[in-house]
Amino acid sequence: MKLNHFTDFSMRVLMYLDQKKETPLSSLDELAAAFKISRNHLIKVVQFLSANQLIHTKRGKNGGIIISDKAREIPLGDLIHLLEQDDSPVVNCNSKPCVFQSQNCKLKSLFNTAYLAFLESLNKSKLSDLEFNNWNAMFQTT
Repeated sequence: MKLNHFTDFSMRVLMYLDQKKETPLSSLDELAAAFKISRNHLIKVVQFLSANQLIHTKRGKNGGIIISDKAREIPLGDLIHLLEQDDSPVVNCNSKPCVFQSQNCKLKSLFNTAYLAFLESLNKSKLSDLEFNNWNAMFQTT
């Protein structure tokens, strides 16, 4: 299963925000620098995460981005499914019409079963299970 870039960037942001204990607020510029990701990509990610109440954002001098309790509590499988924004992310027989679709093809069914098992497996964990031992060293600037 290959996750899309949006899911990858979203997970990085959530993991980063979840690890920030001493100074929980972050800015878009801080996230862009930490991950070496375009600020424009992160704007889309942050808007989606905020719209789905996975983060809280506050504008202004004392503003920033902070993780929500919802993001900390949601099982990872449910989180990944939400971020992927697709009910059948592995095979979509309708995106480009498939000649096998009318022939009772079982490929989509097999992939969907595997995808559900993938999510079920991830649902045994939450963001807090992804903690790093060397967190502070990972983002130190030299």
